[in-house]
Amino acid sequence: MIYLNLNYLSGVIMIIVGGACKLYPPKHINHSLGYRTPFAMKNVNTWNEANKFAGMILICVGIISLFITTFFIVLGEVNSNIPAKISVILLIISIPYTEIHLRKLFKKDGSRKENIDLK
Repeated sequence: MIYLNLNYLSGVIMIIVGGACKLYPPKHINHSLGYRTPFAMKNVNTWNEANKFAGMILICVGIISLFITTFFIVLGEVNSNIPAKISVILLIISIPYTEIHLRKLFKKDGSRKENIDLK
């Protein structure tokens, strides 16, 4: 039962942190708070876009985590740590997904591309 309670808590925390990153990204590029990869930290534009996009992904992962945890409760698997493992995998996958998104919007030097087609 404690696994599932922690999974619910982690899902809610992901949603809250994701919402904060999306709505209020860190104002200044820093090495302690926000989505911090070398490309995301190129300039203020890449920084803001990376944090907003990563925040949206974090919200989605949190919601998915809550659904998966609820599904395992319905199945009666109250001692399962599978929802936590799935959440971690989704979080790891979100990093390259965010980097791909940034590279679609920005050139290697961090300047915004023109005529962007996000399809």
